[in-house]
Amino acid sequence: MTTVSVQTYPTLWVETVLDNSTGNEVHTKSGGSNSSSIFGLLWPSLFTSCIIVANFLTLAAFCVNKKLRTYNNYFIINLSIIDLLSGLRLIISVLHTHVGYYPLNQDLCKIMNGISRSLLSASNFVVVIICADRHRATYDPINHFMTRSKRKALLLNSLAWLVAFAFWMMFITAWEFIDNFDNGRHCVNKYARIPGVSVVNVVVVFYLPFFLISILYLRIYLKIRKTRGGKLVERKFDVDDNLSTAVTNVPKDTTISSLNVAAIDMDVESVGEKQFARDMPRKSTKQASPKTNKKPVLFDKSIPKCFVLLPVLPSKRESAAEMRKATRTLLFIVLSFVVAWLPQSIIGVIYSIDPLLIVQGLPRPGRLFFTWLASCNSLLNPISYAVSQPLLRSTLKDMLFIHCKERSPRK
Repeated sequence: MTTVSVQTYPTLWVETVLDNSTGNEVHTKSGGSNSSSIFGLLWPSLFTSCIIVANFLTLAAFCVNKKLRTYNNYFIINLSIIDLLSGLRLIISVLHTHVGYYPLNQDLCKIMNGISRSLLSASNFVVVIICADRHRATYDPINHFMTRSKRKALLLNSLAWLVAFAFWMMFITAWEFIDNFDNGRHCVNKYARIPGVSVVNVVVVFYLPFFLISILYLRIYLKIRKTRGGKLVERKFDVDDNLSTAVTNVPKDTTISSLNVAAIDMDVESVGEKQFARDMPRKSTKQASPKTNKKPVLFDKSIPKCFVLLPVLPSKRESAAEMRKATRTLLFIVLSFVVAWLPQSIIGVIYSIDPLLIVQGLPRPGRLFFTWLASCNSLLNPISYAVSQPLLRSTLKDMLFIHCKERSPRK
């Protein structure tokens, strides 16, 4: 048995795998029909189309409904943009799989390789940023709420793009242009021919984000678990939102928990204000100053006269519903990230140790499945948004079934 050197060993493995994985079976089997070629083109094309359409509809929903453009959803918009571009990038991969060779020239190959890895890393870095933002919202809710803004969200999203493109365009594109590297007929990256260096790809794309996400989300989970699954936090936030008043001259034998206080919105333009005015006792309504008609005021006939009631101050933290929705959305995003990337990342580590373990142990359908599974993250993300956000789901329904809705009378 001939011993293969370290330099030629990865090259032989890469060429063998790509010939078997992307080569059209019609060209390798004489007298074969075109059915295998059509079948091999149909499913990747359908998968790529689903990614593009799903993320396009998500972005369209954010454009149509202004209520969706909140601070937390700006991270979702950024992820949708990245996933949409990733889906468009997969069109070249579909052609590569079908025709059996890379359809573009060498220079475009080097540039597209850098862009592809940058998009994948930017998507995973955004998930890390979302986890970090949720972590601060969980452990420091007041300061997080006071400092958050759409400008801050744009800066954090831009940071993910900047870090990802700065690293991968230097690590792939600039390195290959400077070295005048020959990518071959399958547009193979230079680092893929060096097992020790190729592990950098797996670490940066998956294991580093996965390590950070695991720590942050574990801390978020432990914090929520301490509050009995979030129910105690929800009650606390609801009470703080409704009872953010200043009370003076409280008797020693009187406790706040014994009071039955209700927050009443005295906006003269509201529809329910007239009905409330008829039902409210005259003694209580006289206590309301005309100058505070447009502000929420606390009324209750059981409150002693020694209490001085002030207007309700605006909440200085996320509402319980907003926090619950953001945490649920993050959970689905993290699960999609792990399910899509974990198998391919394990394969990458095994390749870095011994490429023959992959060549001989994993058949061609398995290699194709796990390669496309990593791109499935771009399809699972928009599904996660729709599942976790009812407003986004209803907006998508209105967009897709607008003609049916116009025919039926609205209640």
